[in-house]
Amino acid sequence: MGEIIVREPTKDDAPSMIEHSRRAYSESRNLLTAPEEFTITVEEELRWLADMRAKNNLVLVAEQNGRIIGMLSAQRGSRKRVQHNCQFGISIQEAFCNNGLGTRMIRMLLDWAALDPIIEKVTLEVFSHNDRGIHVYEKLGFKVEGRKEKHAKFDDGTYADEYVMGRFVKGSGNE
Repeated sequence: MGEIIVREPTKDDAPSMIEHSRRAYSESRNLLTAPEEFTITVEEELRWLADMRAKNNLVLVAEQNGRIIGMLSAQRGSRKRVQHNCQFGISIQEAFCNNGLGTRMIRMLLDWAALDPIIEKVTLEVFSHNDRGIHVYEKLGFKVEGRKEKHAKFDDGTYADEYVMGRFVKGSGNE
């Protein structure tokens, strides 16, 4: 199958990043965006990437044989009182799940956050039915900090609660 490389994206990756997102959204009920809502153009993706870089945020892509098969993006808190927080999201195409790729990408994020002079805590939101994701997050030290009841409603009329999870990369969290 070929080695999976995790790296920061270049502008040339924008079309492949869009294709990855389309595929990931169509494969999973574990992501907030519905497939039909994802209408990003290459130009919009390039602006988003430039904005993420300008704000010193992190974007990682997982690539195999020239194709993006996973993405992680982390945004630092934009206000003074929450600038010590960083929230991330991750998506991996189904064919590449259960092989340690998510753990690898999140560890890279945690290393990046720990080295940052401002970031103290990394947070995420995850649907309560996403057992595989929750398992990975808990294995990496994240704890459930809250629950949003019936946060998402699917086309079939069912709902999903969403957990808010966090992990400190510096300090005890009790300051």
